[in-house]
Amino acid sequence: MVEPLISIVIPTFDRSELAQGAIKNVLDQSYNNFEVIVVEDGSSTGLDEFIKGLGNEKVIYASHETNRGLAASRNTGMNLSKGDYIAFLDDDDRWLKDKLMMQVDIMQRSNNPKIMVYCRNVPEKSKRYSSGQIRNIKGPMSDYIFQGFLLPSSSILMHTSALKSIGGHSTDLISCIDHDIWMKLARKGFHMDLVEEGLIYSVDDERKRMVNEFDDRLEGIKQFFNKWKSEIVEEYGIESWMKIERKYHNQTSYGIVNSYRKGVLLKHQATYYLNQLNSLEHYDYTWLDNTLSQFGLEKSTRLFNYIPLKRYL
Repeated sequence: MVEPLISIVIPTFDRSELAQGAIKNVLDQSYNNFEVIVVEDGSSTGLDEFIKGLGNEKVIYASHETNRGLAASRNTGMNLSKGDYIAFLDDDDRWLKDKLMMQVDIMQRSNNPKIMVYCRNVPEKSKRYSSGQIRNIKGPMSDYIFQGFLLPSSSILMHTSALKSIGGHSTDLISCIDHDIWMKLARKGFHMDLVEEGLIYSVDDERKRMVNEFDDRLEGIKQFFNKWKSEIVEEYGIESWMKIERKYHNQTSYGIVNSYRKGVLLKHQATYYLNQLNSLEHYDYTWLDNTLSQFGLEKSTRLFNYIPLKRYL
C-alpha cells in the first residue's frame, strides 16, 4: 500500500505533560508516513524544548503569542499541514497503534474525496467516552449529523483538501466546533465510514481542558443553535432540529451532574448551570432523572431537590 502523508494536529494549552504523552502516542503508530504539528495556544511550558529534544523531524512546533482558542489552534495546524490526509488529536486523547493504518486502508479503498473515516472508542480504557457514545454508522453524513449524531474530533481522518474547502474550524464559536465542522461537511454532501473497532480513548477527565468551563459550553451551545437552527428546520424539519437540541442538553446535563457527583462542582454551582441550561429552548429535565439514576443517587438526594422543576413536577 502506498502510504500518503498524514498531517496530525495536536492543539494544546498549558498542559505540557499531556501534550508530550500525545506526541509519544502518535510516534508509536504503526503507520509511518506522517507529520505531527503541535500548536501551543499562548502558553509557555517548555514544550518547544521537549520537541527539540526528540530530534525527530516529523514533529513540528508552532505557537500563538496569545490564547486564541481551540478552533484557531486547529486552523493553524491545518494551514501548516502538507499531508494528503489530516487528523486531529486532543492532548488528552490517545490512539491505539493501528488507528491510522486501518483508517487509511478504508480511505484508499473508498477512492472518494468526499469521505471521512472515524473509529469507535475503547470504553474500558477511556475516562471520558462512554461505551455507547460512538455508534456504528456509515453513509451520507446528512442522514445522521442533522439528527444529532456527534463525533469526537480525535476519532476522524479526512482529506486535508476537504477541510480547507469549508474554511476549517469556525473561530466565532466558543464551543461546539466539532459538530459545526460535521454540519458543514454534511451540507457539502460528504459521507462517513468507520473502523468498527475501538481505537481511541481519553486519559484525562477532570483536569482543565481547552474548552472546559460550563459558562463557555453554554454560551457556545447558544451560538451554535443561533447559527444552524433556521437552516436545519427549513430543510429537515423541526423534529430533526429538536434531536440536535436534545443531544446537547443531554450531554451537558450529564457533564454537570457528573462533575457535581465527583466534587468538581459544588451544589450551588451545579444548580446555577442546570438553571442556565433550563433557559435553553426545549430543555426537558425529565431526561436528567435517568442520568442521576445511573449514579445510584436516591431520589431524596438528587439535584431535583435543589432546583426549580415546575415542568418536571
